[in-house]
Amino acid sequence: MTRVSVTICLGLCALLLVGCNDPYRLVEVKGKVTSCDGKPAAGGTVVFYPVDDPDSSGRKAGNPGREARGTVEADGTFYLTSIGIQPKRGAVSGRHKVAFEMPPTRRPALLPEERASLPPDEVKKIEADFASRPVYQPLNCSDQIQPAEATVAQSGGEFEFMLPPK
Repeated sequence: MTRVSVTICLGLCALLLVGCNDPYRLVEVKGKVTSCDGKPAAGGTVVFYPVDDPDSSGRKAGNPGREARGTVEADGTFYLTSIGIQPKRGAVSGRHKVAFEMPPTRRPALLPEERASLPPDEVKKIEADFASRPVYQPLNCSDQIQPAEATVAQSGGEFEFMLPPK
């Protein structure tokens, strides 16, 4: 091999190694959320907030990664998507604080001042969007999801959560 070929080969290997150890690489995270009465917590949203821990995560202090969220389906399952300019499936590895947002129990509506400031065709478009959104029965549980922390492995993870009684 020539010296140039060896240099190119070593450079490509270094790039591959760096890509494998990217602390912001997204991995698949899925799971299930059960309500306090043992039923799926359908319509709620699970949110993973990365913990700012540079020593264990390898990420820069003050930049722990983007939050990831997933809507709970009718069977209780969810898949996380990281929020960003372009949402992407997955979450960063490492420790996360976990939160739960209760499912919507009513549809949103435009306020009178919002309606007055928009052209009629835009009002129709927004109202059609609002009318298409699902509405769920209220959960008689606390939104303090348990466990409230999760550690995502570099290979991804599957988690089970529960909502405790109020």
